[in-house]
Amino acid sequence: MSGLWPGLCRASYYISLLGLKIPAGLLVRASRARYVLAFILLVWVPFLVCCHAVLLPKVQVANNGVAIWHVLTALWITIPLLTVGMVILSKIHAVGPFTAFIGALVGMALYHAYVIPALMPTRLGAVLLQALFIFFEDMPIVTWIWCLFHVVRLQEHIREHQQGRHNPFEDAKREESNVLIVGNAPTVTDGPPLGTVIDDFVNVARFNSYSVDRPQYTGSKVGFHFCNGRNFPKNKLSTAVLPLFNASLTHAVYLFMPHVEDTVDIIANLTNDKVCSWFVEEQHILELRKKIGCRIWQIPTSGMVAIDCFLRNRQMVKLHGFNFFQSKKIHYFEESPTQLITSWLERFVTHDPSREKVWVGDLVKQGRASFLDPQGIKEEETHKQTETSKEQAQPAKLDAARSKPKSLDGEVRRRPGLMQAILRDGMPSQFSL
Repeated sequence: MSGLWPGLCRASYYISLLGLKIPAGLLVRASRARYVLAFILLVWVPFLVCCHAVLLPKVQVANNGVAIWHVLTALWITIPLLTVGMVILSKIHAVGPFTAFIGALVGMALYHAYVIPALMPTRLGAVLLQALFIFFEDMPIVTWIWCLFHVVRLQEHIREHQQGRHNPFEDAKREESNVLIVGNAPTVTDGPPLGTVIDDFVNVARFNSYSVDRPQYTGSKVGFHFCNGRNFPKNKLSTAVLPLFNASLTHAVYLFMPHVEDTVDIIANLTNDKVCSWFVEEQHILELRKKIGCRIWQIPTSGMVAIDCFLRNRQMVKLHGFNFFQSKKIHYFEESPTQLITSWLERFVTHDPSREKVWVGDLVKQGRASFLDPQGIKEEETHKQTETSKEQAQPAKLDAARSKPKSLDGEVRRRPGLMQAILRDGMPSQFSL
């Protein structure tokens, strides 16, 4: 039983993701959680009961009963199988996964062609349809009810305890209290070792599942940990910042999904008076969406929220480890299968890296942001505004132009051709939400 409950929690998450419940939540503000919870309890749950008591039994005797079976099976299994399979195969070019995928497709084709027509009119088919409906429809809704209940509970806690509290970003507004925001792009470890430079900053901000296993590249200092709540800071001296809990209903629920079994512990961590945690306000996120120009279903990444939070209290920040998803690998560390799958949704749906790059470029032009890593420095120097800064940047620009980027083993890396770049960056790489 110890493995069954977490397995059901993961299954409920993936069903919600592939069944479009989680993507649909991107269109709803997190502050509407209580109304969505009320809608599910008062409208959707009675509808599901009606399905079990009235609609599903009618399928067994309907003239188009087989067609309904085909549609439901396609929505629950076949289409998600095709989607996930194609995405995984675009990343993993191996005989084993390809053979398994083809075998699964053949199995589903046989199920549609022979099993469904044979099962539909039987009593076993009636029981199976009810069981499948419980698994693919009822279970995700129960999970959403559980998560939304705790979202509302946490929102009430935030209203009671965060209002009037000292804003942790106020401490970083002094000019001598410099700030470095370290993203999770592969450039953290692909470039020269800057660990000692990173640790020289007074305030260092990091994100989610960051790693400091290679301190010569990553440094080890962490003052602000921007996290989704499950990656809670291990360092008690770090300030936990939840940048996207108030961004959308999907991100509020994702605080608990897919690890629904840990909901009570997550709530206990975030509501503990001894823990220094800060939730970025919804209004700030909405304002940042307008600054970046996000589409209606998109929200800023945690990195952009961090930049905006610090710049509300100071004039300038340093950046490192940001490449705006412009490489095949998204992060400099290894990710779990869950993170790999959900990162695909983030990269191509939830966020707009191209617009974020333009926004950060404007900050660089205004002198409000600059890059620590060599690639970022070259971009920064291109956008210097004042003649003085141009003169200061000129030697670095010349050196950067004369030198070619090198890999960790010292070999010169060639720039990929246009077609290679399209194939590399146009395809889903890894899947982090």
